[in-house]
Amino acid sequence: MTRCRTLSLLGCLIWGGIMLSPIASAAEPPEGAPAEQPPTSAQITSWIDQLDSDKFLLRENATQKLISAQQSAIGPLADAVRTGSLEKAFRCIHVLRAFAIGDDIETEIEASAKLALIAATENDRVGAYAGDVLKKIEPIQRERAIRILSGLGVKFTSYAPVQGFQGLDEGPAIWITNDYTGSAQHLHYLQHLGFIEDVQIENDKITADWFAEIAKMPNVDHMTIKDGPVDIEMLRELEPILDKIQFVRLYYLNLKTSPAPLLTKMTSLRQAELFGMVVDGKEVFQDPQEQQRVRSALPGVLPDSLKFRSGGFLGVRGSADGNRPPCVVQSVDQDTGAYKAGLRGGDTVTEVNGTKVEGFTHLIALLQDKKAGDKVKMIAVRGSETKELDVILGKWQLREGYQ
Repeated sequence: MTRCRTLSLLGCLIWGGIMLSPIASAAEPPEGAPAEQPPTSAQITSWIDQLDSDKFLLRENATQKLISAQQSAIGPLADAVRTGSLEKAFRCIHVLRAFAIGDDIETEIEASAKLALIAATENDRVGAYAGDVLKKIEPIQRERAIRILSGLGVKFTSYAPVQGFQGLDEGPAIWITNDYTGSAQHLHYLQHLGFIEDVQIENDKITADWFAEIAKMPNVDHMTIKDGPVDIEMLRELEPILDKIQFVRLYYLNLKTSPAPLLTKMTSLRQAELFGMVVDGKEVFQDPQEQQRVRSALPGVLPDSLKFRSGGFLGVRGSADGNRPPCVVQSVDQDTGAYKAGLRGGDTVTEVNGTKVEGFTHLIALLQDKKAGDKVKMIAVRGSETKELDVILGKWQLREGYQ
């Protein structure tokens, strides 16, 4: 009896050792141990051959070995899909799937591209399986992209899909500001954010590579670009999505040449705001010729939807019917010149720089030639009290509501 128990225990230990051996081989080497050498082509080929072995443990061990080989295994795996058995093809796709949802950007990019190619070019069963894998990993890739990008400082209005905009200033958006600590390579994850419709950028480290990654986003149709070292060459990287843009804001850009040729590609554009923009050393608001070039580039945009301003920002909201007097302020954004000067929601603005204000629309018109940093004198009435305010205008801000 004792001998049977001893044999039974020995059998368990042996079985446990076999089962644990793949895990042990994947463990990190102890500190000071020599770095593990990358697998050779012959090893990768051998592991791929074992994927359709009739021995379960051999198949599983080969799968783990291939996953640990990372990028060096991607090409051979994709080739094996075309030349091996059906079972081997499915197992190769399974390993490519693991790469496509991993944390290495370059490995993910290459594996996803191979899966897309397999889905488009292989026979019905293999191609359909690869396509199904791509669809099923979309939510995983999206959640990982949100986690990584938010950890790097990208701000979101929403972390979940929303069915369309309720208005021009609403909808799922991201905001890439100077809080962003990642690189252009990390912006690769933007292409997994199919629910994002609005991209807003205010970053003084931006490069052409950033715009190239933004241009891979599938459903962007609203865009704001503010400040930063932006030039026409950078903006050209957005050409793949320009025909989908419906609303564009270009704030405080200093361009050497006119943006009109690029604007002609915005065939879906409904509204444009060019505030504080300088082209070839001239402020666009003060340059009728440049304004005409822009209008000619956007024949489908109504004049009221194409706005030019010098870029001074007051930071107030008025009544819906802004053409009628009086000019009642509904709300005042904090951290703006108006709020710091003492203007509050409910106040009535009666005068700006000595000119009587006839309504909220008139107030906007009186300020459209003012720059950020300009000081304006305002008279406002609050109940029975009249206030004289010195307001220093700021810059137009990105849309509010970010988490």
